[in-house]
Amino acid sequence: MGNIKDILYRHSPLFIKGILLNLIAKKNHKKRYTVSYEEYLKEYLTLWQQDRNTVLAYQSKMLVKLLAECYHYVPYYQKDFKTKNISLSDIQNDPYAVLSQLSILSKDTRKQKVDDLVNLNPNRAVTEIGFSSGTSGAPTKNYLDDESTERAFALWSRFHKNIRIEKGDKNVRFSGRLIVNPLRKKPPFWIYNFVDRQLFMSAYHLKDENLRYYVEKLNKFKPKLLDGYPSALYILARYINKNAVKLNFVPTAIAGTAETLYDYQRIEIEKAFGCRIYNQYASSEGSPFITECHNGKLHINEDSGIFEFLNYKNEEAKPGELARLVVTSFRNWKTPLLRYDIQDTVQVAARQDPCACGCKMHYVEKIIGREDDILWTEEKGYVGRMDTAYKGLEGIVKSQLIQERKDLLVVNQIVDDTYNTRMDQLLRDNLKDRLGENLTIIINIVNDIPLGSNGKFKAVVRKFKI
Repeated sequence: MGNIKDILYRHSPLFIKGILLNLIAKKNHKKRYTVSYEEYLKEYLTLWQQDRNTVLAYQSKMLVKLLAECYHYVPYYQKDFKTKNISLSDIQNDPYAVLSQLSILSKDTRKQKVDDLVNLNPNRAVTEIGFSSGTSGAPTKNYLDDESTERAFALWSRFHKNIRIEKGDKNVRFSGRLIVNPLRKKPPFWIYNFVDRQLFMSAYHLKDENLRYYVEKLNKFKPKLLDGYPSALYILARYINKNAVKLNFVPTAIAGTAETLYDYQRIEIEKAFGCRIYNQYASSEGSPFITECHNGKLHINEDSGIFEFLNYKNEEAKPGELARLVVTSFRNWKTPLLRYDIQDTVQVAARQDPCACGCKMHYVEKIIGREDDILWTEEKGYVGRMDTAYKGLEGIVKSQLIQERKDLLVVNQIVDDTYNTRMDQLLRDNLKDRLGENLTIIINIVNDIPLGSNGKFKAVVRKFKI
């Protein structure tokens, strides 16, 4: 929704909210699921099972097309091409070499110079202006054209088909969208999108006193897909498991989006709902995709763009290393991304064995999250995936690690009556095992840990630059 629509929606009564949401959903459905969308989906489904040479040939062809458009129509990149003395023939002859010569696009530049990054091709009319949620509180403007929207949803649909979800299946969405008034005390905490058979559930009302209403609604709705922030799904799953709540449906699949999916969350969610949760990676700016298959491999969707994996020395990461992502995307053609430092981090796979799912595209070992989700100490260096520090602990409902300084870690956590001094000491020991003995650890027991302005929960925060 645009700003005016957001304001109108936010201040409308609940039944008007439902009407507005469905009017917008009808318009979006028509815009997204076009004849071109069907053609892209067919193309992507075929590529998923193709040999690696075919996939890379497609990637090369798309890179030539993207670089050529940027050369002709995008002012920001035109300057870079001119500075580097890059010609159209260079692009045609070796697009990867050309790409490697281009400057890395920073988050700040993407935000501040967005008008210079817009593709001025007259055949690419702006059909939508979106805003990324971000974590800084300042959203990034994102211009889209028809092809950008159609390709993005074709890629989403391929992921869904790979996890046995079809367009039109009943689904539930937990996200940062303000579905109902955040101050609302009584259900409903959701609104139904009739067009897409999608129940939008609020991530802002997942309080102990409300969770039974969520479960009752899910039991009536019986979705095939649950989709949304892992932190929201985890809260619901923990309530179901702790209270031995009976569900009268089993979803086909669950998809985690927009946050890091931790192992402890996966265990709790899969136990509660009796099906697999699949991890995925993309971004509202239009980055290429990483999606999990049935065998648990996080496949780089190499037909959606190019990932560069850089270590802390700004060199190509070695197998098994943590790496920050620099992406070039074939998703957004109206606001193109060439070598965009998206400030997210993965662990590179130690080896690339063939995957039994049949997809030949490479994969990463783990999706870690944003660069500031990685802690750092003098003793241990970079440390990711801190969820392992909670293994074997009981009584922790929600926990947030905030590294204030290199030598100071603050832990804010909500606990229940099973948490005791032994658990407190075990957590301290686990954290020091991973981060070093010279770290001061302060543990605060709190009543609430607020969500970010975008509805996401930040489990790990580092407040200083390395």
